[in-house]
Amino acid sequence: MTVKSAAVVPVYPTLASLSAPPVARGKRRNAQWRTWFPFSSRSGLWSFSGRVALYHGLPSLELPVGSTILVPSYHQGVEIDTLLAAGYRLRYYRPDEILAIDLRDVERQLDATVSALYVIHYFGFPQPIAAVRGFCEAHGLKLIEDCALSLFSQHDDGTWLGSHGDLALFSVYKTLALPHGGFAVTRRALPATMLRPVPRASTLVQTIDLVQQTLRATGWAGVDRWAARVSRGVSRLLHWNRHRTISSGGASFDPELLAYGVSRCVLALMRLVDRDRVVARRRANFARLAARLRGHLPCPFPELPAGTCPLFFPVMVPDKRRFQADLAALGVESVNLWDAAHPTCPAHLAAEVSHWRRHCLELPIHQELDGATIDRVATAVLTVLETQRRTSSGPSPASRAASPAPDSPYQSALPA
Repeated sequence: MTVKSAAVVPVYPTLASLSAPPVARGKRRNAQWRTWFPFSSRSGLWSFSGRVALYHGLPSLELPVGSTILVPSYHQGVEIDTLLAAGYRLRYYRPDEILAIDLRDVERQLDATVSALYVIHYFGFPQPIAAVRGFCEAHGLKLIEDCALSLFSQHDDGTWLGSHGDLALFSVYKTLALPHGGFAVTRRALPATMLRPVPRASTLVQTIDLVQQTLRATGWAGVDRWAARVSRGVSRLLHWNRHRTISSGGASFDPELLAYGVSRCVLALMRLVDRDRVVARRRANFARLAARLRGHLPCPFPELPAGTCPLFFPVMVPDKRRFQADLAALGVESVNLWDAAHPTCPAHLAAEVSHWRRHCLELPIHQELDGATIDRVATAVLTVLETQRRTSSGPSPASRAASPAPDSPYQSALPA
């Protein structure tokens, strides 16, 4: 007899998060998601992942060959590799203390070779897009919006993140329970692009991973372990190696991925997405977790601007890897995003944002979690925080350095 165990709190949504949205009279259920931005764009392109969407969206900008794109010093790294693979030169600019774009520093980087500005909307929070768009128009630059972490987020004027750029890219599978999926939106029509179908084995592997994550998140870890053993046995019988398949995500750049589009499985699962529920639940969970954690540790974004659909709840912790491991021991997953700068980033600029890479840990607040689960996340964080404080001699210099500077343009979002 299989007994349910304590559920793991997943950092990304699982298949349990999917639910068919309400259907307006006269509309087909399976067509509703196509009316939502960015999927409603006539120049939209589905791809295997966000980095693939970026690569195939770049030709629509018609940038001079070998020209320079300005990119932020706080980045994941695969977007940098993608731009380099497309043949562009890069120059880095500084974000400010709370990761808002510093247009004064951007202006200092301009010269005749610069053709585009790359802007990242971090964690779902909007950059000051009106000022950025005006800057690009004044200097004749194309604007690239990286919305990999910002699906379904809006500016305070109701416009969508990704709707102001000449090119915008989304990593859809990071917000929704999909095996893979990226999307590009362009102002100009994309050149004819024939992306290859995703290998069925790869889609199968990623779907099995989603099923296993769902079993762990719903307390059926025993079934998950049984399914894993069966899967390994079948793989040996078929002489099949899952490591030969392609997968989305990760910090390593794999040029093989650039050839692939999206599977039919992803489009089928999109029918089970309720956008309004996704946004409402993420916002409610974010606010609930902020209320529990505010004042206990630095929360660089404790308040939500109107329209923001957050991907995670970021916190600053003294020892990120240890904190993540201690949370996992309590059954709460977290994400260690962007812990290393790309090798092409100048050392002095990388050092200026190194505290984000060392101390910023992302907590789950996605649409699958209810209020009780968010309270469990908060309790786990406070437990780990108290345990680590007892085993140390006091707040470390690193934890003090983790607090954002007081003169940030997001001053109202800083902890009280």
